[in-house]
Amino acid sequence: MENLMVEMRSKFADHDDFFIEEELIHQTVIYLMGFKTLIDYPKSNQYIRQMASSAASVEELLTNLSDRLDVGSEQMVNAVLEGKLIIVIQKDQRNAIVDPVALNLTRSIDEPKNESPIQASIDAFVEDLNTNVGLIRKRLKTDRLLHCSFQVGELEKRNLSMLYINGRAPNDLVEKVNEQLKQIGTDIESIDDLNRHFGLRKWSPVSHFFPTEVPIQAIHSLKKNRIVLLLDNYPFALVFPHLLLDMFSIVNDRNFPYILSVMLRVLRVVGAVLTLILPALYVALVSVNPEIFKFDLALFVAKSREGIPVPALLETIIMVVLIDLILEAIVRLPKSIGPTISMVGGVILGQAMVEAKLVSTLLGIVITAIVISSSVVAGIQNSLYIRLLKYPILILASIFGILGIFTGLALTGIYLASLTSFHIPYTTFHMKREGDTK
Repeated sequence: MENLMVEMRSKFADHDDFFIEEELIHQTVIYLMGFKTLIDYPKSNQYIRQMASSAASVEELLTNLSDRLDVGSEQMVNAVLEGKLIIVIQKDQRNAIVDPVALNLTRSIDEPKNESPIQASIDAFVEDLNTNVGLIRKRLKTDRLLHCSFQVGELEKRNLSMLYINGRAPNDLVEKVNEQLKQIGTDIESIDDLNRHFGLRKWSPVSHFFPTEVPIQAIHSLKKNRIVLLLDNYPFALVFPHLLLDMFSIVNDRNFPYILSVMLRVLRVVGAVLTLILPALYVALVSVNPEIFKFDLALFVAKSREGIPVPALLETIIMVVLIDLILEAIVRLPKSIGPTISMVGGVILGQAMVEAKLVSTLLGIVITAIVISSSVVAGIQNSLYIRLLKYPILILASIFGILGIFTGLALTGIYLASLTSFHIPYTTFHMKREGDTK
Protein backbone atom coordinates (compact mmCIF):
# COMPACT_ATOMS: atom_id res chain seq x y z
CA MET A 1 0.00 0.00 0.00
CA GLU A 2 2.70 2.44 1.02
CA ASN A 3 4.71 1.52 -2.05
CA LEU A 4 1.72 2.21 -4.31
CA MET A 5 1.06 5.62 -2.76
CA VAL A 6 4.74 6.53 -2.92
CA GLU A 7 4.87 5.48 -6.57
CA MET A 8 1.80 7.56 -7.45
CA ARG A 9 3.10 10.58 -5.55
CA SER A 10 6.47 10.20 -7.27
CA LYS A 11 4.88 9.80 -10.71
CA PHE A 12 2.88 13.01 -10.34
CA ALA A 13 5.36 14.95 -8.21
CA ASP A 14 5.62 17.68 -10.82
CA HIS A 15 1.84 17.98 -11.29
CA ASP A 16 0.52 20.61 -8.92
CA ASP A 17 -3.07 19.79 -9.84
CA PHE A 18 -2.72 16.16 -8.75
CA PHE A 19 -4.41 15.42 -5.43
CA ILE A 20 -4.58 12.53 -2.96
CA GLU A 21 -7.34 12.99 -0.41
CA GLU A 22 -7.93 10.79 2.58
CA GLU A 23 -11.55 9.97 3.47
CA LEU A 24 -13.22 7.77 6.09
CA ILE A 25 -16.09 5.58 4.87
CA HIS A 26 -17.59 2.73 6.92
CA GLN A 27 -14.75 3.20 9.44
CA THR A 28 -12.28 2.42 6.68
CA VAL A 29 -9.66 4.83 5.38
CA ILE A 30 -9.71 5.25 1.62
CA TYR A 31 -7.66 7.46 -0.66
CA LEU A 32 -9.06 9.38 -3.61
CA MET A 33 -6.67 10.61 -6.28
CA GLY A 34 -6.87 12.36 -9.62
CA PHE A 35 -6.46 15.74 -11.28
CA LYS A 36 -8.41 18.60 -9.68
CA THR A 37 -8.36 20.40 -13.04
CA LEU A 38 -10.41 17.56 -14.56
CA ILE A 39 -12.47 16.31 -11.62
CA ASP A 40 -15.12 18.19 -9.66
CA TYR A 41 -13.89 16.82 -6.34
CA PRO A 42 -16.67 18.09 -3.98
CA LYS A 43 -19.43 16.67 -6.18
CA SER A 44 -17.53 13.43 -6.79
CA ASN A 45 -16.95 13.00 -3.06
CA GLN A 46 -20.63 13.67 -2.38
CA TYR A 47 -21.61 11.10 -5.03
CA ILE A 48 -19.34 8.46 -3.47
CA ARG A 49 -20.79 9.07 0.00
CA GLN A 50 -24.32 8.76 -1.37
CA MET A 51 -23.40 5.44 -2.94
CA ALA A 52 -21.71 4.36 0.30
CA SER A 53 -24.93 4.90 2.24
CA SER A 54 -26.55 2.06 0.27
CA ALA A 55 -23.53 -0.28 0.43
CA ALA A 56 -22.80 -2.68 3.29
CA SER A 57 -19.02 -2.36 3.05
CA VAL A 58 -16.30 -0.47 1.24
CA GLU A 59 -15.64 -3.52 -0.96
CA GLU A 60 -19.29 -3.53 -2.04
CA LEU A 61 -19.03 0.22 -2.68
CA LEU A 62 -16.13 -0.33 -5.09
CA THR A 63 -18.04 -3.05 -6.88
CA ASN A 64 -21.06 -0.74 -7.24
CA LEU A 65 -18.96 2.16 -8.48
CA SER A 66 -16.79 0.44 -11.08
CA ASP A 67 -16.02 -2.71 -13.00
CA ARG A 68 -12.31 -1.83 -13.21
CA LEU A 69 -11.06 -3.21 -9.90
CA ASP A 70 -7.61 -4.08 -8.57
CA VAL A 71 -5.71 -2.75 -11.56
CA GLY A 72 -1.95 -2.27 -11.76
CA SER A 73 -0.08 0.97 -11.16
CA GLU A 74 0.44 1.60 -14.88
CA GLN A 75 -3.31 1.42 -15.53
CA MET A 76 -3.90 3.72 -12.57
CA VAL A 77 -1.49 6.30 -14.02
CA ASN A 78 -3.20 6.14 -17.42
CA ALA A 79 -6.61 6.47 -15.76
CA VAL A 80 -5.48 9.58 -13.86
CA LEU A 81 -4.26 11.12 -17.13
CA GLU A 82 -7.66 10.38 -18.69
CA GLY A 83 -9.40 12.30 -15.91
CA LYS A 84 -10.64 9.29 -13.92
CA LEU A 85 -10.88 9.11 -10.12
CA ILE A 86 -8.83 6.41 -8.37
CA ILE A 87 -10.10 4.94 -5.09
CA VAL A 88 -7.63 2.96 -2.99
CA ILE A 89 -8.54 1.13 0.25
CA GLN A 90 -5.78 1.40 2.82
CA LYS A 91 -6.20 -1.87 4.70
CA ASP A 92 -6.28 -4.50 1.94
CA GLN A 93 -4.75 -2.54 -0.98
CA ARG A 94 -7.80 -2.89 -3.21
CA ASN A 95 -8.41 -0.14 -5.78
CA ALA A 96 -10.93 0.93 -8.40
CA ILE A 97 -11.04 3.29 -11.36
CA VAL A 98 -14.22 5.37 -11.15
CA ASP A 99 -15.90 7.80 -13.53
CA PRO A 100 -16.04 11.01 -11.47
CA VAL A 101 -18.19 14.11 -11.79
CA ALA A 102 -16.06 15.92 -14.35
CA LEU A 103 -15.47 19.64 -14.51
CA ASN A 104 -17.41 21.21 -17.33
CA LEU A 105 -14.65 22.16 -19.79
CA THR A 106 -16.76 22.29 -22.94
CA ARG A 107 -18.88 25.02 -24.39
CA SER A 108 -22.47 24.60 -25.44
CA ILE A 109 -23.62 24.33 -29.03
CA ASP A 110 -23.48 27.78 -30.58
CA GLU A 111 -23.88 29.53 -33.90
CA PRO A 112 -21.14 28.98 -36.53
CA LYS A 113 -18.41 31.62 -36.45
CA ASN A 114 -16.71 30.94 -39.78
CA GLU A 115 -19.69 30.10 -41.98
CA SER A 116 -22.98 31.93 -42.46
CA PRO A 117 -25.80 29.54 -43.32
CA ILE A 118 -28.74 31.23 -45.02
CA GLN A 119 -32.24 29.86 -44.50
CA ALA A 120 -30.79 26.88 -42.62
CA SER A 121 -30.21 25.65 -39.08
CA ILE A 122 -27.48 27.62 -37.34
CA ASP A 123 -26.03 25.14 -34.86
CA ALA A 124 -22.32 24.42 -35.17
CA PHE A 125 -19.85 21.77 -34.10
CA VAL A 126 -18.09 22.21 -30.77
CA GLU A 127 -14.88 20.78 -29.28
CA ASP A 128 -16.55 17.74 -27.69
CA LEU A 129 -16.34 14.72 -29.99
CA ASN A 130 -19.42 12.90 -28.73
CA THR A 131 -21.52 16.03 -29.09
CA ASN A 132 -20.38 16.43 -32.70
CA VAL A 133 -21.20 12.81 -33.54
CA GLY A 134 -24.58 13.31 -31.87
CA LEU A 135 -25.30 16.39 -33.99
CA ILE A 136 -24.90 14.23 -37.10
CA ARG A 137 -26.81 11.23 -35.74
CA LYS A 138 -29.65 13.52 -34.65
CA ARG A 139 -30.31 14.38 -38.28
CA LEU A 140 -29.12 11.22 -40.05
CA LYS A 141 -31.18 8.53 -38.33
CA THR A 142 -30.09 5.49 -40.28
CA ASP A 143 -28.24 2.32 -39.35
CA ARG A 144 -26.18 2.78 -42.51
CA LEU A 145 -24.30 5.62 -40.83
CA LEU A 146 -21.22 3.81 -39.51
CA HIS A 147 -18.90 5.18 -36.85
CA CYS A 148 -15.30 4.01 -36.26
CA SER A 149 -13.21 5.35 -33.36
CA PHE A 150 -9.45 5.75 -33.21
CA GLN A 151 -6.96 7.10 -30.71
CA VAL A 152 -4.00 8.81 -32.34
CA GLY A 153 -0.92 10.58 -31.04
CA GLU A 154 2.20 9.83 -29.09
CA LEU A 155 2.24 12.34 -26.23
CA GLU A 156 -1.16 13.92 -26.81
CA LYS A 157 -3.68 11.12 -27.20
CA ARG A 158 -6.58 12.41 -29.28
CA ASN A 159 -9.76 10.59 -30.15
CA LEU A 160 -10.74 10.59 -33.79
CA SER A 161 -14.00 9.41 -35.30
CA MET A 162 -14.58 8.33 -38.87
CA LEU A 163 -18.15 8.43 -40.17
CA TYR A 164 -19.45 7.23 -43.50
CA ILE A 165 -22.63 5.83 -44.99
CA ASN A 166 -22.47 2.14 -45.73
CA GLY A 167 -23.18 1.58 -49.41
CA ARG A 168 -22.31 5.16 -50.35
CA ALA A 169 -18.63 5.65 -49.49
CA PRO A 170 -16.48 3.29 -51.61
CA ASN A 171 -15.21 0.33 -49.60
CA ASP A 172 -11.66 0.63 -50.92
CA LEU A 173 -11.55 4.28 -49.86
CA VAL A 174 -12.87 3.42 -46.39
CA GLU A 175 -10.26 0.69 -46.03
CA LYS A 176 -7.43 3.01 -47.07
CA VAL A 177 -8.51 5.75 -44.65
CA ASN A 178 -8.98 3.17 -41.91
CA GLU A 179 -5.50 1.76 -42.49
CA GLN A 180 -3.94 5.22 -42.63
CA LEU A 181 -5.52 6.30 -39.36
CA LYS A 182 -4.30 3.15 -37.59
CA GLN A 183 -0.72 3.91 -38.65
CA ILE A 184 -0.62 7.40 -37.14
CA GLY A 185 1.97 7.30 -34.38
CA THR A 186 2.76 10.97 -33.89
CA ASP A 187 0.81 13.78 -32.31
CA ILE A 188 -1.85 15.46 -34.44
CA GLU A 189 -1.60 19.12 -33.47
CA SER A 190 -3.04 20.56 -36.66
CA ILE A 191 -4.85 19.56 -39.80
CA ASP A 192 -1.58 19.89 -41.68
CA ASP A 193 -0.18 17.05 -39.53
CA LEU A 194 -3.14 14.91 -40.57
CA ASN A 195 -2.63 15.95 -44.19
CA ARG A 196 0.98 14.71 -44.09
CA HIS A 197 -0.19 11.27 -43.01
CA PHE A 198 -2.59 11.26 -45.94
CA GLY A 199 0.25 11.97 -48.37
CA LEU A 200 -0.04 15.72 -48.91
CA ARG A 201 3.01 17.24 -50.54
CA LYS A 202 4.75 19.71 -48.22
CA TRP A 203 4.46 22.70 -50.53
CA SER A 204 0.98 21.98 -51.84
CA PRO A 205 -1.55 24.63 -50.79
CA VAL A 206 -4.55 22.34 -51.39
CA SER A 207 -5.63 20.25 -48.41
CA HIS A 208 -6.98 16.70 -48.51
CA PHE A 209 -9.74 17.86 -46.14
CA PHE A 210 -12.56 20.34 -46.46
CA PRO A 211 -13.37 21.65 -42.97
CA THR A 212 -16.89 22.68 -42.11
CA GLU A 213 -18.39 23.67 -38.79
CA VAL A 214 -21.99 23.24 -39.94
CA PRO A 215 -23.51 19.75 -39.33
CA ILE A 216 -25.84 19.96 -42.30
CA GLN A 217 -22.86 20.47 -44.63
CA ALA A 218 -21.12 17.42 -43.15
CA ILE A 219 -24.27 15.33 -43.64
CA HIS A 220 -24.57 16.54 -47.22
CA SER A 221 -20.98 15.38 -47.80
CA LEU A 222 -21.76 11.96 -46.30
CA LYS A 223 -24.64 11.63 -48.73
CA LYS A 224 -22.21 12.57 -51.51
CA ASN A 225 -20.19 9.40 -50.79
CA ARG A 226 -17.56 11.16 -48.69
CA ILE A 227 -15.96 10.27 -45.38
CA VAL A 228 -16.20 12.67 -42.44
CA LEU A 229 -13.52 12.77 -39.74
CA LEU A 230 -14.14 14.34 -36.34
CA LEU A 231 -11.25 15.13 -34.01
CA ASP A 232 -11.76 15.88 -30.33
CA ASN A 233 -11.04 19.44 -29.26
CA TYR A 234 -11.52 20.58 -32.86
CA PRO A 235 -14.87 22.23 -33.69
CA PHE A 236 -14.88 21.30 -37.38
CA ALA A 237 -15.79 18.22 -39.37
CA LEU A 238 -13.14 17.24 -41.91
CA VAL A 239 -14.67 16.06 -45.18
CA PHE A 240 -12.47 13.64 -47.13
CA PRO A 241 -11.62 13.90 -49.94
CA HIS A 242 -11.69 17.63 -50.64
CA LEU A 243 -12.71 18.31 -54.25
CA LEU A 244 -12.50 21.41 -56.42
CA LEU A 245 -16.28 21.77 -56.61
CA ASP A 246 -16.46 22.11 -52.81
CA MET A 247 -15.45 25.75 -53.09
CA PHE A 248 -18.34 26.52 -55.44
CA SER A 249 -21.16 24.41 -53.99
CA ILE A 250 -22.80 24.83 -50.58
CA VAL A 251 -25.68 22.72 -49.36
CA ASN A 252 -27.64 25.83 -48.36
CA ASP A 253 -27.80 26.81 -52.02
CA ARG A 254 -30.55 24.22 -52.34
CA ASN A 255 -32.78 26.31 -50.14
CA PHE A 256 -33.25 28.57 -53.14
CA PRO A 257 -34.93 27.81 -56.50
CA TYR A 258 -32.66 25.92 -58.89
CA ILE A 259 -31.95 28.90 -61.11
CA LEU A 260 -30.81 30.98 -58.12
CA SER A 261 -28.69 28.09 -56.89
CA VAL A 262 -26.97 27.89 -60.27
CA MET A 263 -26.50 31.66 -60.30
CA LEU A 264 -24.76 31.58 -56.90
CA ARG A 265 -22.37 28.86 -58.05
CA VAL A 266 -21.58 30.72 -61.26
CA LEU A 267 -20.83 33.84 -59.22
CA ARG A 268 -18.38 31.87 -57.08
CA VAL A 269 -16.63 30.55 -60.21
CA VAL A 270 -16.43 34.10 -61.58
CA GLY A 271 -15.07 35.30 -58.23
CA ALA A 272 -12.32 32.65 -58.21
CA VAL A 273 -11.32 33.44 -61.81
CA LEU A 274 -11.28 37.20 -61.15
CA THR A 275 -9.10 36.67 -58.08
CA LEU A 276 -6.62 34.76 -60.20
CA ILE A 277 -6.43 37.07 -63.21
CA LEU A 278 -7.39 40.61 -62.17
CA PRO A 279 -4.00 41.78 -60.83
CA ALA A 280 -2.24 39.99 -63.72
CA LEU A 281 -4.62 41.55 -66.22
CA TYR A 282 -3.92 45.03 -64.82
CA VAL A 283 -0.14 44.58 -65.16
CA ALA A 284 -0.43 43.02 -68.62
CA LEU A 285 -2.66 45.76 -70.02
CA VAL A 286 -0.79 48.65 -68.42
CA SER A 287 2.82 47.64 -69.03
CA VAL A 288 3.00 44.85 -71.64
CA ASN A 289 -0.03 44.93 -73.96
CA PRO A 290 -1.46 48.50 -73.80
CA GLU A 291 -2.17 48.30 -77.56
CA ILE A 292 -5.23 46.19 -76.78
CA PHE A 293 -7.01 49.24 -75.40
CA LYS A 294 -8.93 51.62 -77.56
CA PHE A 295 -7.27 55.04 -77.83
CA ASP A 296 -9.54 56.81 -75.30
CA LEU A 297 -9.29 53.99 -72.79
CA ALA A 298 -5.51 53.84 -73.21
CA LEU A 299 -5.31 57.57 -72.47
CA PHE A 300 -7.48 57.09 -69.37
CA VAL A 301 -5.24 54.29 -68.07
CA ALA A 302 -2.09 56.24 -68.84
CA LYS A 303 -3.49 59.30 -67.07
CA SER A 304 -4.42 57.26 -64.01
CA ARG A 305 -0.76 56.17 -63.68
CA GLU A 306 0.65 59.62 -64.36
CA GLY A 307 3.31 60.51 -61.79
CA ILE A 308 3.62 57.02 -60.29
CA PRO A 309 7.38 56.33 -59.89
CA VAL A 310 7.27 52.51 -59.71
CA PRO A 311 6.57 50.03 -62.54
CA ALA A 312 3.13 48.43 -62.75
CA LEU A 313 4.37 45.05 -61.46
CA LEU A 314 5.92 46.51 -58.32
CA GLU A 315 2.91 48.76 -57.79
CA THR A 316 0.56 45.78 -58.02
CA ILE A 317 2.66 43.50 -55.83
CA ILE A 318 2.85 46.17 -53.13
CA MET A 319 -0.92 46.53 -53.09
CA VAL A 320 -1.86 42.82 -53.20
CA VAL A 321 0.68 41.97 -50.48
CA LEU A 322 -0.58 44.87 -48.40
CA ILE A 323 -4.18 43.72 -48.81
CA ASP A 324 -3.25 40.15 -47.87
CA LEU A 325 -1.52 41.47 -44.76
CA ILE A 326 -4.58 43.53 -43.82
CA LEU A 327 -6.90 40.52 -44.30
CA GLU A 328 -4.61 38.35 -42.17
CA ALA A 329 -4.46 41.03 -39.48
CA ILE A 330 -8.26 41.36 -39.44
CA VAL A 331 -8.60 37.58 -38.94
CA ARG A 332 -5.96 37.35 -36.20
CA LEU A 333 -6.76 40.45 -34.18
CA PRO A 334 -9.57 40.63 -31.60
CA LYS A 335 -12.97 41.56 -32.98
CA SER A 336 -12.81 44.89 -31.17
CA ILE A 337 -9.68 45.89 -33.14
CA GLY A 338 -10.35 44.15 -36.48
CA PRO A 339 -12.82 46.76 -37.83
CA THR A 340 -10.36 49.50 -36.94
CA ILE A 341 -7.61 47.77 -38.93
CA SER A 342 -9.95 47.40 -41.92
CA MET A 343 -10.81 51.10 -41.73
CA VAL A 344 -7.20 52.25 -41.34
CA GLY A 345 -5.75 49.78 -43.85
CA GLY A 346 -8.48 49.70 -46.43
CA VAL A 347 -9.65 53.29 -46.50
CA ILE A 348 -7.13 55.64 -44.93
CA LEU A 349 -3.92 53.90 -46.09
CA GLY A 350 -5.35 53.11 -49.53
CA GLN A 351 -6.50 56.67 -50.09
CA ALA A 352 -3.18 58.03 -48.78
CA MET A 353 -1.23 55.83 -51.21
CA VAL A 354 -3.36 57.03 -54.14
CA GLU A 355 -2.96 60.70 -53.15
CA ALA A 356 0.79 60.21 -52.66
CA LYS A 357 0.97 58.86 -56.24
CA LEU A 358 2.32 55.51 -55.11
CA VAL A 359 -0.53 53.58 -56.75
CA SER A 360 -3.11 54.50 -59.37
CA THR A 361 -6.81 54.92 -58.76
CA LEU A 362 -7.47 52.17 -61.31
CA LEU A 363 -5.36 49.72 -59.27
CA GLY A 364 -7.37 50.70 -56.19
CA ILE A 365 -10.51 49.58 -58.00
CA VAL A 366 -8.82 46.35 -59.09
CA ILE A 367 -7.67 45.57 -55.54
CA THR A 368 -11.14 46.19 -54.14
CA ALA A 369 -12.60 43.80 -56.72
CA ILE A 370 -10.01 41.15 -55.77
CA VAL A 371 -10.86 41.35 -52.08
CA ILE A 372 -14.57 40.95 -52.80
CA SER A 373 -14.21 38.20 -55.40
CA SER A 374 -11.82 36.11 -53.28
CA SER A 375 -14.37 36.04 -50.47
CA VAL A 376 -17.24 34.49 -52.41
CA VAL A 377 -15.81 30.95 -52.58
CA ALA A 378 -16.76 28.50 -49.83
CA GLY A 379 -14.19 27.84 -47.12
CA ILE A 380 -11.48 30.12 -45.83
CA GLN A 381 -8.73 27.70 -46.91
CA ASN A 382 -10.02 27.79 -50.50
CA SER A 383 -9.99 31.57 -50.43
CA LEU A 384 -6.41 31.52 -49.13
CA TYR A 385 -4.97 29.21 -51.75
CA ILE A 386 -6.78 31.01 -54.58
CA ARG A 387 -5.19 34.22 -53.31
CA LEU A 388 -1.80 32.47 -53.31
CA LEU A 389 -2.16 31.15 -56.87
CA LYS A 390 -2.62 34.65 -58.24
CA TYR A 391 1.05 35.51 -57.63
CA PRO A 392 2.62 33.12 -60.23
CA ILE A 393 0.10 34.32 -62.84
CA LEU A 394 0.96 37.91 -61.94
CA ILE A 395 4.67 37.27 -62.53
CA LEU A 396 4.00 35.54 -65.86
CA ALA A 397 1.75 38.41 -66.95
CA SER A 398 4.47 40.97 -66.19
CA ILE A 399 6.81 39.10 -68.59
CA PHE A 400 4.56 37.76 -71.34
CA GLY A 401 1.46 39.94 -71.00
CA ILE A 402 -1.86 38.42 -72.01
CA LEU A 403 -0.07 35.28 -73.18
CA GLY A 404 1.40 34.93 -69.71
CA ILE A 405 -2.10 35.04 -68.16
CA PHE A 406 -3.33 32.19 -70.35
CA THR A 407 -0.12 30.27 -69.66
CA GLY A 408 -0.55 30.80 -65.94
CA LEU A 409 -4.17 29.67 -66.03
CA ALA A 410 -3.21 26.58 -68.04
CA LEU A 411 -0.41 25.71 -65.58
CA THR A 412 -2.77 26.28 -62.66
CA GLY A 413 -5.32 23.94 -64.25
CA ILE A 414 -2.64 21.31 -64.89
CA TYR A 415 -1.42 21.56 -61.31
CA LEU A 416 -4.92 21.21 -59.83
CA ALA A 417 -5.69 18.31 -62.17
CA SER A 418 -2.54 16.52 -60.95
CA LEU A 419 -3.72 16.51 -57.31
CA THR A 420 -5.28 13.33 -55.98
CA SER A 421 -6.45 11.94 -52.64
CA PHE A 422 -5.98 8.16 -52.59
CA HIS A 423 -6.23 8.16 -56.41
CA ILE A 424 -9.40 10.31 -56.41
CA PRO A 425 -8.69 13.35 -58.64
CA TYR A 426 -9.15 16.74 -57.01
CA THR A 427 -10.91 18.02 -60.13
CA THR A 428 -13.43 15.20 -60.40
CA PHE A 429 -17.04 16.31 -60.69
CA HIS A 430 -18.63 13.30 -59.03
CA MET A 431 -17.42 10.74 -56.54
CA LYS A 432 -18.61 7.26 -57.34
CA ARG A 433 -20.53 5.46 -54.66
CA GLU A 434 -19.96 1.90 -53.53
CA GLY A 435 -21.23 -0.37 -56.28
CA ASP A 436 -20.13 2.08 -58.98
CA THR A 437 -16.48 1.35 -58.26
CA LYS A 438 -14.68 -1.61 -59.71
